[in-house]
Amino acid sequence: MNDAALHIVTYHYVRDLPRTPFPRIKGMLLSAFQKQVDQLCAAYEMATLDSAMAFLNGTYHPSQNLCLLTFDDGLKEHFAEVTPLLHERGVQGIFHVITGCLEDRRVAPVHMNHFLMAKLDFKTYKRSFFSEMEELTGDEAEMPVFDAEVVRNTYSLDTQPIAEFKYFFNFILESSLRDRVVTRMFEAHLGDPASFSEDLYLSWNEALQMQGAGMVIGGHTHEHRPLATLHEEQLENDTRLCRELLRKRLGDQPLWPFCYPYGRQNSFNSAAVRSIQREGFDCAFTTVSGLNQPGTDLYRIHRVDCNQAWISQA
Repeated sequence: MNDAALHIVTYHYVRDLPRTPFPRIKGMLLSAFQKQVDQLCAAYEMATLDSAMAFLNGTYHPSQNLCLLTFDDGLKEHFAEVTPLLHERGVQGIFHVITGCLEDRRVAPVHMNHFLMAKLDFKTYKRSFFSEMEELTGDEAEMPVFDAEVVRNTYSLDTQPIAEFKYFFNFILESSLRDRVVTRMFEAHLGDPASFSEDLYLSWNEALQMQGAGMVIGGHTHEHRPLATLHEEQLENDTRLCRELLRKRLGDQPLWPFCYPYGRQNSFNSAAVRSIQREGFDCAFTTVSGLNQPGTDLYRIHRVDCNQAWISQA
């Protein structure tokens, strides 16, 4: 098949949402995930990271389109629910972990934001967030004006008001102030972040067990910040610490993948690519939608969101 393509699907939360304390979290129901995996297995040759890389390098020529499954953030359900399901079907998953969350048992600000929005009415949350900012800084806080197209491209699955707030939160607001504000709100509404982290993320031991079940673990940075927004020293420290902890805490792997936080073209740059290459990561995944063919840049690999997987186009 000369025109074969590699389709890569990305997942985050995979859980029985109505039976959790946060049914409004945006994710995929476990039953829907199981059905989708079975559909993908029927429609594609399910790739491993090894076969996907060989295909992109032009050394493997499959008889049909390939599909690779990737999972971001290193969530507990990836160990407890997803890995057993994939292992039973002989499917390899690629799981990208935020090393700071596993190592330090803390909740990444991006996830604090998710769970606060799932807990509170959005308008109430946004109003309280800006009030906290004003209390901490003594200055009036307001939302800046954004390029609407950039916001839509970055958060295409959200409403415009939520997309604008997420963009402000993750890309614009100074990180130390953002972290102080969201941590105060998280503690007030959801409790101790360290305890919450225990239930939200994998442990290193669980990641080791996933490797033993045939899964691949990759890096998703140490602090989950848009790499394009970091100064050179911050960038180098983050990617180096991420790689060092993966090497220290996990077993050996033939290939070590990486996944850019947020993953859109505005979230990483050439300096970020050079940094992860220097740290020895073999490839890097974006969230830029599209398929991949031989010759695709191994550090700008396309993926598609699980809610938009191309099952009918195999």
